[in-house]
Amino acid sequence: MTSERRNGEESARTRTAILDATAQIMREEGYAAVSSRKVAERAGLKSQLVHYHFGTMDELFLALYQRYEQQHFARHAQALASRNPLRALWDLSVDAAGAELSLEFIALANHRKAIRKEIARSTERYRSLQVAVVSRFAEDLALSPDDMPADVLCFLMVATSRALITEAAVGVSAGHASMRAYIERQLQALEARTPKA
Repeated sequence: MTSERRNGEESARTRTAILDATAQIMREEGYAAVSSRKVAERAGLKSQLVHYHFGTMDELFLALYQRYEQQHFARHAQALASRNPLRALWDLSVDAAGAELSLEFIALANHRKAIRKEIARSTERYRSLQVAVVSRFAEDLALSPDDMPADVLCFLMVATSRALITEAAVGVSAGHASMRAYIERQLQALEARTPKA
């Protein structure tokens, strides 16, 4: 193994350790607690290495967001490729795993223009994919786009799930069980429909 390859692998491991440490701090203490010193300490590294690998804190946050987005997009694409993309989209949207990191990125976007721009870009990407798949699914079920526009349906599902997760994170549960039961009934009604030939 050449020393160049070894150095590349070591660099990749260091970057991963820095990103992992940043994610842990954001989950446990919030984005405002993230500093190069704290990240380095958590990763077991010297603080200069954080700036060596990422330059600025914005670059570190962007790299972490892009890694998070890649993982989320893969799960998203798998859900939308399922036999019932509406059910899969809902199940993915209400999955609280990783929600704390997502909420931290949204809060961070209020203070970091680069993160706000990246979140807007990725949300537009997700939404266009969702609408395309849900439109085809609705068409297969012979649903009228006037009665159930795909873009409205996608927006409502994602917004509802985000509200449920955000409120649950701060201890609010009023109306949650009723909303989940309502969505479940609607999904079951759609699942009972026979796709057109």
